[in-house]
Amino acid sequence: MLISYLREGIGTFIYLIPIAFIVFSIFIGGKFLTKRPIEFKPLSMLCEFAWILVVITILKITGIIGGEFSTTAIFNDRVNYSFALFGEGLSMATLLNIALFTPFGFFSSIVLKKFKNKWIYGILIGLIFSGTIEFLQIFTGRFVQLNDILMNTLGTFIGYEIWFMLLKINLKLKQKS
Repeated sequence: MLISYLREGIGTFIYLIPIAFIVFSIFIGGKFLTKRPIEFKPLSMLCEFAWILVVITILKITGIIGGEFSTTAIFNDRVNYSFALFGEGLSMATLLNIALFTPFGFFSSIVLKKFKNKWIYGILIGLIFSGTIEFLQIFTGRFVQLNDILMNTLGTFIGYEIWFMLLKINLKLKQKS
């Protein structure tokens, strides 16, 4: 089951590369049109592209992109939600939510340079992005869970922390040489 979900997620990720490239090109074009300096730093640009790709992939997997939005469920009182914490225990969905948002946290810490100095930003970015997704899922008829928000936020925080650990290791290596 885990393998099939991972395979599907990776397939979605690969499928969305051209769309992410178009969005990235528009982003760079917007920088050019606003006469902001465009620095040609290949690694930085690759991270920006990867961040856009991860965001689009998350939005696709969660049904925000390609979902059928409707207010029918709200007006007919058929919104599917759960505020119970870990009613199912540690499920496959819980682990997949963490895994889905870890790259988001990793690349957010690189791309959003103003937010990279404090760990609280990793939590806030994950909480806001995940909360927005869960709110929008109300309109797509998908199941909305508090667990998802917490696990997505945890995944974002883990990605943030991985970046900071790599940054510290890199700084220590530079100091030794």
